[in-house]
Amino acid sequence: MGVLSGLIDAGGEHRSTLADVEQELFVGVGSRPAKVTRFWVLLVLASIIAAGGVVGNSTTAVIGAMIMTPLATPLYGVALSTVLGSRRHLRGALLLLTAGVLVSVLVGVVMALLTFDRMPLDANTQIVGRTSPAVLDLVIAIAAGLAGAYALVRRDVANILAGVAIAITLVPVLEVAGISLGSGRLDLALGAFLLFLANAAAIMLGGMVVFTAAGYERAASRGPAKRHYARFVVAALIIAVVVPLTISSVRGYRYLRWADATEAATRSWVDGTGWHVTDVSRVGDEIVATVIGRGAPPPLPGIRTLVRRTVPGDVTVRLIESNGTNVTL
Repeated sequence: MGVLSGLIDAGGEHRSTLADVEQELFVGVGSRPAKVTRFWVLLVLASIIAAGGVVGNSTTAVIGAMIMTPLATPLYGVALSTVLGSRRHLRGALLLLTAGVLVSVLVGVVMALLTFDRMPLDANTQIVGRTSPAVLDLVIAIAAGLAGAYALVRRDVANILAGVAIAITLVPVLEVAGISLGSGRLDLALGAFLLFLANAAAIMLGGMVVFTAAGYERAASRGPAKRHYARFVVAALIIAVVVPLTISSVRGYRYLRWADATEAATRSWVDGTGWHVTDVSRVGDEIVATVIGRGAPPPLPGIRTLVRRTVPGDVTVRLIESNGTNVTL
């Protein structure tokens, strides 16, 4: 903590006081109606934009939703209230966070029901890229979570918050979970929600580390019991997120090998036929190969034989053809 404390103190007059940060993060401090209204207006709009961007496979819309989303506020609120040992503020932050998550997921479910005829989930890069989290995602999120907390305690670097919002995906990944749930793809929804939990835990962890280093715990005159409580929460967060992400990473490595084998088999299957492989990727618990071409594709028994030479039979492999055919190999 010593080095980080020095980096924070180096700001001198630019350092935010505990009262400043409490005003920023706690709904119960200051004008509650104004804060609650701002939170819900921005969250609902960000959720709609993110859901539309995911369904339409629009990176621009998704980035816009990332910048708008206010979900980081209750997450950092949980972190600060944990460091301060304030159960009242902790309950308020958790209640706001839980309600925000539920509303965001609900928007995704509704969007899925209204746009069921749009691009298949398997071919949507906005969805595929947010359903297979790994430990690396947690490392990136922790770094961004530290940056966001650092911006809160240093007024002279507050302009980096937009970049932090882009680095840590919150609302878009909840929309992916909701859209997947509304489309009946529970496997994709679970993967997306695990990624959200990793990002949320990273923000809270980064916040607790920085807020402690900033001396806010001492400023609140809390005793040793509160410090032990904060350390327990940090340890619990790490264990609760790292374990499933490690399992997901190992599983992801195995799927990567199977996807490579599937791509090699698919390219061999279409070789010399006028058909081409456009994509082979993991989608949830499946491997999906997409091919395009004119006329009749090569016989399916050929690719089934090639794929199953290396990919276990209990791993679902699907083939999507440009004529709309979708078959399980």
